Amino acid sequence: MRASIVIPAFNAASTLAECLEACQRQTAPALEIIVVDDGSSDATPEIARRYGVQYLRQQNRGPAAARNAGARLATGDVLVFTDSDCVPEADWLEKLLAGFTDSTIAGVGGSYGIRNDSSILARIVHEEIVQRHQRLRDRVDFLGSFNVAYRRAAFEAAEGFDETFARASGEDNDLAYRLHDNGGTLRFIAGARVAHYHPTRLLPYLRTQMRHGFWRMRLYAKHPRRSGGDDYAGLGELLGPPAVLLLAAGFLALPLVGHAIFAAALALLAATYLFTTAGLTRAIARQLGLVTGLAYRGMTVLRDAARGLGLIGGIWTFVVRRRGMA
Repeated sequence: MRASIVIPAFNAASTLAECLEACQRQTAPALEIIVVDDGSSDATPEIARRYGVQYLRQQNRGPAAARNAGARLATGDVLVFTDSDCVPEADWLEKLLAGFTDSTIAGVGGSYGIRNDSSILARIVHEEIVQRHQRLRDRVDFLGSFNVAYRRAAFEAAEGFDETFARASGEDNDLAYRLHDNGGTLRFIAGARVAHYHPTRLLPYLRTQMRHGFWRMRLYAKHPRRSGGDDYAGLGELLGPPAVLLLAAGFLALPLVGHAIFAAALALLAATYLFTTAGLTRAIARQLGLVTGLAYRGMTVLRDAARGLGLIGGIWTFVVRRRGMA
């Protein structure tokens, strides 16, 4: 199988060189490596040209549009996507391609390693992903665009990534759902790994999570039956953001209401919310220590609050306003 690697890049000067070096050292070499510069203002163009890869520049339109532009330029029969802040392991491409064992398989995806494990936040974020990936089976209904290979024929039949997802959030879910729902098989190969630079600062991370919450409503407006979760994120995780917002509103209203039944209902909601991630919290505490496990528990509350605020904006933008214009 001939594979083309497509890498969307936006202001990626700090990590792109490592990514390209790793892509060029694969045990199963790619037919070509294509960097699509999504309107960078740093040294991204110079770095891409230094490594002799194919380079395409576009005005800033988001990673979905950048990946589609790279796919149109590619000549391989398998389109492989990773991100500019990911560093593939040497056998990454070989393991992805080995997953295409029959013609029904539309896509094969892999897992994460960690590139910056000196950061506590990065380690927490990474370990949560590891724990979720350990639960995945061989056949899945979701693959992340940070580490995925699609048959060109299946990708083109699905018309690629939906470019109305203008930011990095939900466009990979959407494509995977469409391929899966149209009968394509998606495989998860845990051993096909890319090391990732996970977030290290809390406030930028929470801003990203707010954006995820916003675009999640675009995703669910398009795929309403997926609002109950997928193989990666279950219903418990999806209910976390509204639960935190309800708890915050309830505790603010408690002095005004002052009723025992209301207080008991809040306590029950809080206990239910904590229970939804108790398993992950224990698993992370076993791997990283009790203090880090408690830090994860606190981080998830803040993250759910940020996602919840994003959900409110997404509901207004993609549900209320759309109905008003209908």
